[in-house]
This record gives sequence, C-alpha cells and structure tokens, in this order.
Amino acid sequence: MYKKKLHPFNKNLAVFILIPCVIIIIVLFIHYQSVARENAKVTEGIQALTTLENRDLYSMEEKIDYMKRKAVDSGDYSALFGNAVVFGDSIAEGLGLYGFLSPTSLVAVMGKSTETSLEDIPNLVNLAPRYVFFELGLNDISHPDNTLESFISHYERIIDAVRLQLPNTQIYICSIFPVTDEALKENPEFSQIESYNTALAEMAKRKNVHYIDTYTYLKNNPQYHDQDGIHVIREFYPIWMDTLVNNSDLKNLL
Repeated sequence: MYKKKLHPFNKNLAVFILIPCVIIIIVLFIHYQSVARENAKVTEGIQALTTLENRDLYSMEEKIDYMKRKAVDSGDYSALFGNAVVFGDSIAEGLGLYGFLSPTSLVAVMGKSTETSLEDIPNLVNLAPRYVFFELGLNDISHPDNTLESFISHYERIIDAVRLQLPNTQIYICSIFPVTDEALKENPEFSQIESYNTALAEMAKRKNVHYIDTYTYLKNNPQYHDQDGIHVIREFYPIWMDTLVNNSDLKNLL
C-alpha cells in the first residue's frame, strides 16, 4: 500500500513567521500606550483649561460688578443700565441729553404718549434688553382726546407687544411724575395724575408686571422741577436712577 510522505516541520519557517508577529504585537502595544498617554494629557489639559476659564470668568464677573458699583458711586449709570432700557417721553429723553444713559439704553422722544409709543416697540425689540422701564402718561393726560380708559388700553397693548417679542424681558412701570402747583393752575387737566397712577398700579398688578412709585418723592421735593413745573432738572436724574435700581433686579448687580 502506498503511503503519503509527510514533510518534516520546518522550524526555520516557523521562526520566520513568528518573529514578525511578535514585532507587530510589540509595536501595537507601544502605540496603544502612547495613545493612552496622549489621551490622558488631553483630558488633563481640558480640565486645566476649564478650571482656568472658570477662574478667569469669575474674576471678570467680579471686575464687571466692581466697575458697575464704581460707576454708580461716581454718578455714571450707563454701565449699570447696560442691559436695560428706559422707554418714555421727554423726561426720559433727559437721561440721554444729560449723559446719564447711552443711546443703547434709551428709547425716548419728546411728546410721546402710550398710543404713539406703540410705533417705537420695534426699536426696543432691536435692543433686546433684559429689563425695560416705562415712563409715560403726562402727554396722555394733556391730550384732549385721550381718556383714562384709552391710556390703560394703550399701555396694555404695549405690555402685550413686549411680552410677545421679548418674553424674557422684565417689565417695570413707572408712575406718572407730578407737576408743581403752579403748573397745575395753568394745566388743570394734570389734576388727574393721581387717579391715573391708581389705575396704572392696578393695571400693573393685573398684568403681573412691576410697578415703581416715582411720584411720591418728586411730589414732596418740588425743587427738582424745572421752571415749567413739569420737567425736571439735571440733579433729579440720579435720584430717579437710584429709585429704578433699588426697586428692580438691577440692585442685585451692586
């Protein structure tokens, strides 16, 4: 019977094949260790960078808060009102004329009423403030065709428009400023200011917005009125600004 001849095991060939395999395994192991070390360094670097950024951010926030406090102490409110807007008529306009606020913190035009101010809402929306303070009413009272009902109706439309387009903006309503007794004699329609303010406070409560009494202090300190008995002098504006700050979330920035 014929038997198939078996070839003897070639040790040299086995060694020739085994050595490259061992080398490949060693290279792969070294490469894996190198990649692991690099990943560890990257992770450590990211952690260090995050810590540094957080520290720098905290330090920067501290510096900003310090500068805001310093600005207020020196009578410069533009930094504190950097994310706020005062929206109103000629009295609010004085904040810009006297240099208390920058144009990016002010939407105010002489003669504005609640009705005509509706057209200025897009300007407010473009500024996208976190806080808005409304100062309106004297021109509504002085206009012969306006009534208390129309005043409240227009104010509510303003609030609704702001809430629709700036849902994260906090709304503050300032009471209508008083006039002097002399101005009241010449303009008897201003005798309605207190009743308008009462309705304004009720509206603010109904609409769930903040109401700030800016009437009482000036009523008790008429020396801050200008010669016409309606507008105010420059020295009153820091008092008004402090009133807005102390009765809003801006006080948390101090």
